[in-house]
Amino acid sequence: MAPTTPVKIILGTHTVGDSAKSPGIAHFDGEKDVQSLLSAFFERGYRDIDTASNYPGSERRLGAIGVPSRFIVHTKVQSGQPGDHTTAKIELSVKKSLDALQTPTVETMFLHVPDRETPFEEAIKTMNDALKQKSFKQYGLSNYSAAEVQGIIDICEQNKYVKPAVYQGHYNAVVRGGEKELFPLLRKHGISFFAYSPAAGGFFSGNTPNANSARWKSENFVGKLYNSIYGDPAVLAAVDTIKEATKKHNISGHAAALRWTAFHSVLDGKFGDGLIFAVSKMDQLHDTLDALEAGPLPDDLAQEISAIYDKLNGKGPAYHL
Repeated sequence: MAPTTPVKIILGTHTVGDSAKSPGIAHFDGEKDVQSLLSAFFERGYRDIDTASNYPGSERRLGAIGVPSRFIVHTKVQSGQPGDHTTAKIELSVKKSLDALQTPTVETMFLHVPDRETPFEEAIKTMNDALKQKSFKQYGLSNYSAAEVQGIIDICEQNKYVKPAVYQGHYNAVVRGGEKELFPLLRKHGISFFAYSPAAGGFFSGNTPNANSARWKSENFVGKLYNSIYGDPAVLAAVDTIKEATKKHNISGHAAALRWTAFHSVLDGKFGDGLIFAVSKMDQLHDTLDALEAGPLPDDLAQEISAIYDKLNGKGPAYHL
Protein backbone atom coordinates (compact mmCIF):
# COMPACT_ATOMS: atom_id res chain seq x y z
CA MET A 1 0.00 0.00 0.00
CA ALA A 2 1.46 3.33 -1.06
CA PRO A 3 1.89 6.02 1.62
CA THR A 4 -0.84 8.63 1.88
CA THR A 5 1.81 11.36 1.51
CA PRO A 6 5.06 10.92 -0.47
CA VAL A 7 8.20 10.60 1.62
CA LYS A 8 10.93 13.25 1.47
CA ILE A 9 13.68 12.47 -0.99
CA ILE A 10 17.01 13.40 0.59
CA LEU A 11 20.43 13.43 -1.07
CA GLY A 12 23.07 11.85 1.13
CA THR A 13 26.52 13.37 0.73
CA HIS A 14 28.98 10.91 2.24
CA THR A 15 30.26 10.65 -1.35
CA VAL A 16 31.04 14.39 -1.31
CA GLY A 17 34.34 15.09 0.38
CA ASP A 18 38.07 14.59 0.50
CA SER A 19 38.92 11.72 -1.82
CA ALA A 20 42.39 11.44 -0.29
CA LYS A 21 40.93 10.81 3.17
CA SER A 22 38.03 8.69 1.89
CA PRO A 23 39.42 6.74 -1.09
CA GLY A 24 36.74 4.82 -2.94
CA ILE A 25 34.00 6.58 -0.96
CA ALA A 26 34.31 10.31 -1.77
CA HIS A 27 33.63 10.70 -5.50
CA PHE A 28 32.73 14.41 -5.62
CA ASP A 29 35.76 16.34 -4.42
CA GLY A 30 36.36 19.37 -6.63
CA GLU A 31 34.07 22.39 -6.41
CA LYS A 32 32.86 22.02 -10.00
CA ASP A 33 31.84 18.39 -9.47
CA VAL A 34 30.08 19.15 -6.19
CA GLN A 35 28.26 22.07 -7.77
CA SER A 36 27.12 19.94 -10.69
CA LEU A 37 25.73 17.27 -8.37
CA LEU A 38 23.83 19.69 -6.15
CA SER A 39 22.55 21.77 -9.06
CA ALA A 40 21.19 18.69 -10.80
CA PHE A 41 19.40 17.62 -7.62
CA PHE A 42 17.99 21.13 -7.19
CA GLU A 43 16.81 21.31 -10.78
CA ARG A 44 14.91 18.06 -10.33
CA GLY A 45 12.89 19.82 -7.63
CA TYR A 46 14.43 18.44 -4.43
CA ARG A 47 15.70 20.44 -1.49
CA ASP A 48 16.84 18.16 1.37
CA ILE A 49 20.54 17.39 1.91
CA ASP A 50 22.05 15.01 4.47
CA THR A 51 25.68 15.28 5.58
CA ALA A 52 27.80 14.73 8.70
CA SER A 53 30.86 15.86 10.57
CA ASN A 54 32.13 12.29 10.20
CA TYR A 55 32.25 12.60 6.39
CA PRO A 56 35.73 14.07 5.74
CA GLY A 57 35.42 17.39 3.96
CA SER A 58 31.74 17.02 3.08
CA GLU A 59 30.35 19.92 5.12
CA ARG A 60 33.16 22.23 4.02
CA ARG A 61 32.57 21.50 0.34
CA LEU A 62 28.83 22.02 0.71
CA GLY A 63 29.38 25.29 2.53
CA ALA A 64 31.79 26.53 -0.13
CA ILE A 65 29.07 26.44 -2.80
CA GLY A 66 26.36 27.95 -0.60
CA VAL A 67 24.25 24.84 -0.08
CA PRO A 68 22.53 26.12 3.12
CA SER A 69 21.11 29.10 1.22
CA ARG A 70 19.34 26.84 -1.28
CA PHE A 71 18.71 23.59 0.57
CA ILE A 72 17.35 22.21 3.83
CA VAL A 73 20.44 20.79 5.54
CA HIS A 74 20.54 17.89 7.99
CA THR A 75 23.93 17.13 9.55
CA LYS A 76 25.39 15.16 12.43
CA VAL A 77 27.60 15.60 15.46
CA GLN A 78 31.05 14.00 15.34
CA SER A 79 30.49 10.50 16.69
CA GLY A 80 32.04 7.07 16.88
CA GLN A 81 34.58 7.39 19.69
CA PRO A 82 33.99 7.15 23.45
CA GLY A 83 33.50 10.64 24.85
CA ASP A 84 32.34 12.21 21.58
CA HIS A 85 29.03 13.17 23.19
CA THR A 86 30.33 15.03 26.20
CA THR A 87 29.07 18.60 26.42
CA ALA A 88 32.39 20.11 25.36
CA LYS A 89 32.78 17.86 22.31
CA ILE A 90 29.20 18.26 21.12
CA GLU A 91 29.44 22.04 21.42
CA LEU A 92 32.72 22.04 19.49
CA SER A 93 31.35 19.71 16.81
CA VAL A 94 28.23 21.83 16.31
CA LYS A 95 30.36 24.97 15.96
CA LYS A 96 32.70 23.30 13.47
CA SER A 97 29.77 22.04 11.40
CA LEU A 98 28.11 25.44 11.21
CA ASP A 99 31.43 27.10 10.38
CA ALA A 100 32.18 24.55 7.66
CA LEU A 101 28.70 24.90 6.19
CA GLN A 102 28.96 28.70 6.46
CA THR A 103 25.56 29.04 8.10
CA PRO A 104 24.28 30.12 11.54
CA THR A 105 21.83 27.22 11.73
CA VAL A 106 20.70 23.99 10.06
CA GLU A 107 17.40 22.15 9.99
CA THR A 108 18.48 19.03 11.90
CA MET A 109 21.50 18.08 14.00
CA PHE A 110 21.76 14.36 14.69
CA LEU A 111 23.68 12.41 17.27
CA HIS A 112 25.21 10.17 14.61
CA VAL A 113 26.18 7.04 16.55
CA PRO A 114 25.48 6.33 20.24
CA ASP A 115 28.28 7.24 22.64
CA ARG A 116 27.59 4.66 25.31
CA GLU A 117 30.52 5.80 27.45
CA THR A 118 28.94 9.22 28.06
CA PRO A 119 25.65 9.44 29.98
CA PHE A 120 22.78 10.05 27.58
CA GLU A 121 21.52 12.67 30.04
CA GLU A 122 24.60 14.81 29.32
CA ALA A 123 24.28 14.49 25.55
CA ILE A 124 20.57 15.27 25.48
CA LYS A 125 20.88 18.26 27.81
CA THR A 126 23.61 19.63 25.56
CA MET A 127 21.47 19.16 22.45
CA ASN A 128 18.52 20.80 24.21
CA ASP A 129 20.67 23.79 25.17
CA ALA A 130 22.02 24.14 21.62
CA LEU A 131 18.46 23.97 20.32
CA LYS A 132 17.54 26.90 22.56
CA GLN A 133 20.47 28.81 21.08
CA LYS A 134 19.01 28.15 17.61
CA SER A 135 22.09 26.33 16.34
CA PHE A 136 19.59 23.99 14.68
CA LYS A 137 15.81 23.89 14.32
CA GLN A 138 15.43 20.33 15.60
CA TYR A 139 17.64 17.48 16.67
CA GLY A 140 17.62 13.79 15.95
CA LEU A 141 19.04 10.40 16.83
CA SER A 142 20.73 7.94 14.50
CA ASN A 143 21.59 4.26 14.97
CA TYR A 144 20.19 3.97 18.51
CA SER A 145 18.21 0.92 19.62
CA ALA A 146 14.53 1.27 20.47
CA ALA A 147 15.35 0.77 24.15
CA GLU A 148 17.86 3.62 23.97
CA VAL A 149 15.35 5.86 22.22
CA GLN A 150 12.82 5.12 24.96
CA GLY A 151 15.45 5.98 27.57
CA ILE A 152 16.13 9.30 25.86
CA ILE A 153 12.42 10.08 25.66
CA ASP A 154 12.19 9.38 29.40
CA ILE A 155 15.08 11.78 30.03
CA CYS A 156 13.32 14.46 27.99
CA GLU A 157 10.02 14.02 29.81
CA GLN A 158 11.64 13.99 33.24
CA ASN A 159 13.63 17.15 32.55
CA LYS A 160 11.18 18.95 30.26
CA TYR A 161 13.67 18.83 27.40
CA VAL A 162 12.52 18.98 23.79
CA LYS A 163 12.26 15.46 22.40
CA PRO A 164 14.17 14.40 19.30
CA ALA A 165 12.16 15.14 16.17
CA VAL A 166 13.76 12.66 13.77
CA TYR A 167 15.38 9.23 13.86
CA GLN A 168 17.76 8.31 11.04
CA GLY A 169 18.22 4.59 10.62
CA HIS A 170 19.07 1.67 8.40
CA TYR A 171 15.93 0.49 6.61
CA ASN A 172 15.14 -1.42 3.42
CA ALA A 173 13.55 -4.68 2.28
CA VAL A 174 15.99 -6.84 4.26
CA VAL A 175 16.62 -4.51 7.22
CA ARG A 176 13.19 -4.32 8.84
CA GLY A 177 13.80 -5.16 12.48
CA GLY A 178 12.80 -1.66 13.50
CA GLU A 179 9.22 -2.17 12.32
CA LYS A 180 8.32 -4.20 15.39
CA GLU A 181 9.98 -2.30 18.22
CA LEU A 182 11.18 1.07 16.94
CA PHE A 183 8.49 2.43 14.62
CA PRO A 184 5.59 2.14 17.10
CA LEU A 185 7.67 4.14 19.59
CA LEU A 186 8.49 6.82 17.03
CA ARG A 187 4.86 7.12 15.93
CA LYS A 188 3.69 7.40 19.55
CA HIS A 189 5.98 10.37 20.14
CA GLY A 190 5.69 12.09 16.76
CA ILE A 191 9.25 11.30 15.69
CA SER A 192 9.90 11.08 11.94
CA PHE A 193 12.09 8.41 10.34
CA PHE A 194 14.76 9.05 7.69
CA ALA A 195 15.83 5.78 6.04
CA TYR A 196 19.42 5.38 4.89
CA SER A 197 20.57 2.57 2.56
CA PRO A 198 17.01 2.32 1.13
CA ALA A 199 18.29 0.06 -1.66
CA ALA A 200 20.62 -1.95 0.59
CA GLY A 201 23.80 -0.37 -0.73
CA GLY A 202 23.12 -1.51 -4.28
CA PHE A 203 22.70 -5.07 -3.02
CA PHE A 204 19.77 -5.79 -5.34
CA SER A 205 21.72 -4.63 -8.39
CA GLY A 206 24.54 -7.10 -7.93
CA ASN A 207 26.75 -5.31 -5.40
CA THR A 208 27.46 -8.11 -2.95
CA PRO A 209 30.36 -9.15 -0.71
CA ASN A 210 31.84 -10.80 -3.80
CA ALA A 211 31.53 -7.72 -6.01
CA ASN A 212 34.35 -5.34 -6.95
CA SER A 213 32.51 -2.20 -5.84
CA ALA A 214 34.57 -0.01 -3.49
CA ARG A 215 31.60 0.06 -1.15
CA TRP A 216 32.12 -3.65 -0.49
CA LYS A 217 35.91 -3.70 -0.16
CA SER A 218 36.78 -4.95 3.31
CA GLU A 219 39.75 -2.61 3.74
CA ASN A 220 37.52 0.43 4.24
CA PHE A 221 35.04 1.08 7.06
CA VAL A 222 31.97 1.10 4.83
CA GLY A 223 33.03 -2.14 3.16
CA LYS A 224 33.52 -3.87 6.49
CA LEU A 225 30.13 -2.66 7.65
CA TYR A 226 28.28 -3.77 4.51
CA ASN A 227 29.98 -7.16 4.48
CA SER A 228 29.00 -7.76 8.09
CA ILE A 229 25.42 -6.64 7.46
CA TYR A 230 24.65 -8.35 4.16
CA GLY A 231 27.11 -11.25 4.06
CA ASP A 232 24.82 -13.83 5.68
CA PRO A 233 23.99 -16.70 3.25
CA ALA A 234 20.27 -16.42 4.06
CA VAL A 235 20.29 -12.76 3.06
CA LEU A 236 22.22 -13.48 -0.13
CA ALA A 237 19.77 -16.22 -1.13
CA ALA A 238 16.74 -14.05 -0.44
CA VAL A 239 18.08 -11.23 -2.57
CA ASP A 240 18.77 -13.59 -5.48
CA THR A 241 15.07 -14.47 -5.43
CA ILE A 242 14.09 -10.83 -5.75
CA LYS A 243 16.54 -10.13 -8.57
CA GLU A 244 14.88 -12.90 -10.57
CA ALA A 245 11.41 -11.52 -9.84
CA THR A 246 12.31 -8.03 -11.06
CA LYS A 247 13.40 -9.37 -14.45
CA LYS A 248 9.79 -10.32 -15.24
CA HIS A 249 8.81 -6.66 -15.06
CA ASN A 250 11.91 -5.29 -16.80
CA ILE A 251 12.73 -3.30 -13.66
CA SER A 252 16.26 -3.26 -12.30
CA GLY A 253 16.80 -4.78 -8.88
CA HIS A 254 18.13 -1.47 -7.60
CA ALA A 255 15.09 0.48 -8.82
CA ALA A 256 12.73 -2.11 -7.38
CA ALA A 257 14.43 -1.94 -3.99
CA LEU A 258 14.20 1.85 -3.94
CA ARG A 259 10.57 1.90 -4.99
CA TRP A 260 9.64 -0.73 -2.39
CA THR A 261 11.14 1.40 0.39
CA ALA A 262 9.50 4.57 -0.90
CA PHE A 263 6.04 3.19 -1.65
CA HIS A 264 5.43 -0.19 -0.01
CA SER A 265 7.17 -0.03 3.36
CA VAL A 266 6.07 1.49 6.67
CA LEU A 267 7.48 4.88 5.65
CA ASP A 268 4.87 7.60 5.17
CA GLY A 269 5.33 11.25 4.38
CA LYS A 270 2.44 12.20 6.64
CA PHE A 271 4.77 11.46 9.56
CA GLY A 272 7.58 13.50 8.02
CA ASP A 273 9.44 10.36 6.92
CA GLY A 274 12.21 10.54 4.36
CA LEU A 275 14.49 8.40 2.23
CA ILE A 276 18.22 9.15 1.93
CA PHE A 277 20.22 8.00 -1.07
CA ALA A 278 23.75 8.72 -2.23
CA VAL A 279 25.46 8.40 -5.60
CA SER A 280 29.00 8.03 -6.87
CA LYS A 281 28.27 9.18 -10.44
CA MET A 282 26.02 11.80 -11.98
CA ASP A 283 24.04 9.28 -14.01
CA GLN A 284 23.18 7.45 -10.78
CA LEU A 285 21.51 10.61 -9.50
CA HIS A 286 19.14 10.75 -12.44
CA ASP A 287 18.59 6.98 -12.52
CA THR A 288 17.64 7.02 -8.84
CA LEU A 289 15.28 9.97 -9.17
CA ASP A 290 13.74 8.45 -12.30
CA ALA A 291 13.10 5.24 -10.36
CA LEU A 292 11.52 7.06 -7.44
CA GLU A 293 9.40 9.21 -9.73
CA ALA A 294 8.09 6.06 -11.47
CA GLY A 295 5.87 5.46 -8.45
CA PRO A 296 4.68 2.24 -6.78
CA LEU A 297 5.72 -1.19 -8.06
CA PRO A 298 3.36 -3.68 -9.69
CA ASP A 299 1.40 -5.37 -6.89
CA ASP A 300 2.84 -8.84 -7.38
CA LEU A 301 6.43 -7.60 -7.33
CA ALA A 302 5.80 -5.44 -4.27
CA GLN A 303 4.35 -8.47 -2.49
CA GLU A 304 7.32 -10.65 -3.43
CA ILE A 305 9.75 -8.08 -2.08
CA SER A 306 7.69 -7.65 1.09
CA ALA A 307 7.81 -11.42 1.63
CA ILE A 308 11.60 -11.57 1.48
CA TYR A 309 12.00 -10.52 5.11
CA ASP A 310 9.89 -13.40 6.42
CA LYS A 311 12.16 -15.85 4.60
CA LEU A 312 15.13 -14.64 6.65
CA ASN A 313 13.70 -16.26 9.79
CA GLY A 314 15.01 -13.57 12.07
CA LYS A 315 18.42 -13.37 10.37
CA GLY A 316 17.79 -9.93 8.94
CA PRO A 317 20.50 -7.34 9.69
CA ALA A 318 20.05 -5.08 12.72
CA TYR A 319 18.58 -1.61 12.22
CA HIS A 320 20.92 -0.03 14.78
CA LEU A 321 24.64 -0.03 15.59
